[in-house]
Amino acid sequence: MSPALVHDAEISAALAAAAADVVIDTIDAIAELQLLREVMNQIWGPEIVPPRNLLRGMAMAGSGIALARRRGEAVGFSIGLLGWSDGVHFHSHQVGVVEAERGSGVGYALKLAQRAQCLARGITEMRWTFDPMLASNAAFNLVRLGATITSFIPDCYGARTDAFNTGDVTDRVKVLWRLDRPVGAPPLAPDAAGQPLIALADDGPQVARSLSSAQPGAFIPLPDGYHSLRSEHPAAAASWRTATGAAFADCFESKLSIIGYGPLGYVVGEAL
Repeated sequence: MSPALVHDAEISAALAAAAADVVIDTIDAIAELQLLREVMNQIWGPEIVPPRNLLRGMAMAGSGIALARRRGEAVGFSIGLLGWSDGVHFHSHQVGVVEAERGSGVGYALKLAQRAQCLARGITEMRWTFDPMLASNAAFNLVRLGATITSFIPDCYGARTDAFNTGDVTDRVKVLWRLDRPVGAPPLAPDAAGQPLIALADDGPQVARSLSSAQPGAFIPLPDGYHSLRSEHPAAAASWRTATGAAFADCFESKLSIIGYGPLGYVVGEAL
């Protein structure tokens, strides 16, 4: 690994932490792991919180477990582990930020801290999953970080009862982030002739998989504020979820890929 690349990654992580006004530390002490569990519970609820002995074992093995703190108060965390399926990589299992701090740069600082830690150890790939229905997550992961979607996993985690997923289907996309490349990617627009792979059904609030075929230049739109839609109009949200999942599945079954994200949604392209 190039010392210059590692140094630049460490500088970038330090600048991101300073911009968010946080200090990010890798933790392993019992008291700090308990604090992390409390923050996880605050963000997601009790179902998502791992047992303390599991976190302690991960920490003893050297897994990346970190807290972001501002003047001593925990405002975010990250946990992950080394994986070797389809090549050695770091799997970033969870990154969470307390509600009042979302959009403040804490999550970005945590991801750049993970990147710097990985590169310092010769790891050049990071992977994780996210809910493809969330436009803010798509923009963060694919544009601000520059990760790429590698697959669509229907109901990846099964039924969950945490603060974000109760009563919903846990469809996920898996992403890969090349850590030895510049951070970020430009937002993309579909080709001028590109067609949406999801369309309104009968001009009503319901949506369905479009009759347009999956082809390069097509795009997959998203609803505005999926979580709000799910609370206020659950049937419409469910139809968006079903149609979006069908569009993603069709895209990958057609040996195509998602090459980026932009104002109109996910952009379909040739296989990466």
